[in-house]
Amino acid sequence: MFGDKLIVKKKNMYYDRTISSSFANLISPGGELRWLFNFVKSREDLDFLIGKNNSVEWISVYRGLTRILSIRPGYNSQTIKIIGDKKYSSLISGLYGVKNTNDNFLEDIKSLIKIIPSEINLNRYYENKKEGFFQNELSRIYGINSREDSAFVIIDKEAVVGYEDTVEKNSLFGTIQSKYKNLQKRISDIDEVRYGAHLEKKAMGNEVDFIGLDREGNILLIEYKHGTNTSGIYLSPLQIGLYNDIFTSFPFDELKRSVLSMLRQKQDINLINPLWSSASIKSIIPVLIISEYNYKSSAQEKFTEIMKICKAQEGPGFLSNLRTFNYTQANGLNKW
Repeated sequence: MFGDKLIVKKKNMYYDRTISSSFANLISPGGELRWLFNFVKSREDLDFLIGKNNSVEWISVYRGLTRILSIRPGYNSQTIKIIGDKKYSSLISGLYGVKNTNDNFLEDIKSLIKIIPSEINLNRYYENKKEGFFQNELSRIYGINSREDSAFVIIDKEAVVGYEDTVEKNSLFGTIQSKYKNLQKRISDIDEVRYGAHLEKKAMGNEVDFIGLDREGNILLIEYKHGTNTSGIYLSPLQIGLYNDIFTSFPFDELKRSVLSMLRQKQDINLINPLWSSASIKSIIPVLIISEYNYKSSAQEKFTEIMKICKAQEGPGFLSNLRTFNYTQANGLNKW
């Protein structure tokens, strides 16, 4: 039955988004939903995210930044449940709800995708060719369209470390977050005109845009920014530092096991090239990827200044192994 791996573990932190084999089989070669895999792969604007938390598992289809549908296990092994945000279910209501695993809902998906570009409150997630467009493109290049010789592959996106309960989250994540709130305030105090006022009031999430693995065996914590997001770029050391602190505080052997488990599963499904391989996992590397950066922007100069402020506060080792890249469709990834 679905969910055969969904065991709630009593521990402070957890991270493993490997879904149960019975559920994964639906979109694996020969599976009843393999047609959905083939359709998503054929569309440049679509991508998958498979995963689980301590209570539910999912196979989701994304268009840019938004999840247009999410498949969850049904009441038995012959059924599934398709859920989606109201902004999508209101457009094609027949797509969502309980279905049999052998149902084909391709035409409903096609109808939904045809409508989205004309919806002003929805098309900004992909049609404006900014964050959603490039996140989707990067996810596909290093995921479902990855090659045997790809420099790295994307193992997960919107990745989060889970906590046993709210008390543990407040204790573990809250402690790390408070450090970066203090850094935000310090940066504002130094020059609120140049960097922004009351930065400590800006929300700091705990979702890493991408978790990657490179051929040298480095787990990559990838933060993505579009080149037009000037403040997002120069303040990114705060976000990246927070993510780096979270994942480096996680038991490394367990993180390695989880990443390898997710890699194997995605290769079995063909969400990552089955022939791709890396050296043994050895370290965690924070990464910033910017798409279409305008080198006339002040973001790079301010980024350097923010890094100096953080190093002065936290020590010279702060994000000392950070890698930065600019991505364009014409030239791919190059050092920023």
